[in-house]
Parts: sequence; C-alpha cells; structure tokens
Amino acid sequence: MAPSIHRQAERLHHVFTELVRAYQFRDREGITCYGLSVSQCYTLDTLADKGPTAMGDLARHLHLEISSMTRVVDSLVAKGWAARVTDDKDRRVCRVRISRKGQTLVSGIRSDLIEEHKHILRELPVDSREVVITAMSHLLFAFNERKQRGCGSGKSGKGRKRKVG
Repeated sequence: MAPSIHRQAERLHHVFTELVRAYQFRDREGITCYGLSVSQCYTLDTLADKGPTAMGDLARHLHLEISSMTRVVDSLVAKGWAARVTDDKDRRVCRVRISRKGQTLVSGIRSDLIEEHKHILRELPVDSREVVITAMSHLLFAFNERKQRGCGSGKSGKGRKRKVG
C-alpha cells in the first residue's frame, strides 16, 4: 500500500528541514572565511545572476524586510562588493549592482561550492545523480509556484520574512 500524502508530507518536511539546516550551517562556516555573512553571500549571488536590482525586488527575492536588506547592502557597499545606482527611468528607485570586486568574489565562492558539490555527488550512486537533481528542481519549482500564488507557510497562507541582525 502506498504511503499517504500526509505521511509523505511529514517525511518531506523532515528531510527538507534537515537538508536546509545542514546546507545553511555549512554555508555559514564556509562563507565566513570569505568575510561574508550568509545574507551577504546570497545577495551578491543574486546580483551576479540578475544584474542591477531594485532594493524592494532584492528584499522580496531574498525574503527579507527592506530594513534588513538595507543593512546587508550597506555592508556590501562599504566593502566595495556592490554599489547603489539610480534607476534611469525612475530616480526614486535605488538599484544595487555587483562591483567587479564582488563579481570576482562570487566567482571564487561558486567555484569552491561546485567543487564541494562534486564531492557530495560522488557520495551518490552514478545513476541516481540526475534523478536527485531533477527531483530537487521540481521541488524548487513547486515552492516557487506556491510563493507566487501567495501561499506561504502555515494555514493562514501568509509567509514570514526573516529579519537579519
């Protein structure tokens, strides 16, 4: 008999929670050696992918309050890893872009993480690697779809933004 959807959801919750915890704590230890917090690293990574981004959009993407996003960006600007730029179409909009120095840093971090992921993949059977990556891609898509529909965690349907200290 196939497991119930409730039991599968419980298992997904447990596995996903532990995976996120392990990944974030690994990030916290690894990224700090670059002089970045986890939030700073995710911000630079996002800027490297998306290009100059409005502060509000950046905060929404990273699930942060705008005040927390401002503190993260302030620290990145102070270290020369990012810069604030004025939007060409609307001067009231502040965009953030990654600097050359920040891009070099992100490239080094990504390279190191890819090497780490190679080690993780080597722990999996060869014929399971693509299955795991595809399953994780489907999970990401499903989470993003729920977020776009306004469905967050809990029965209220409202997600919570994190504050960064």
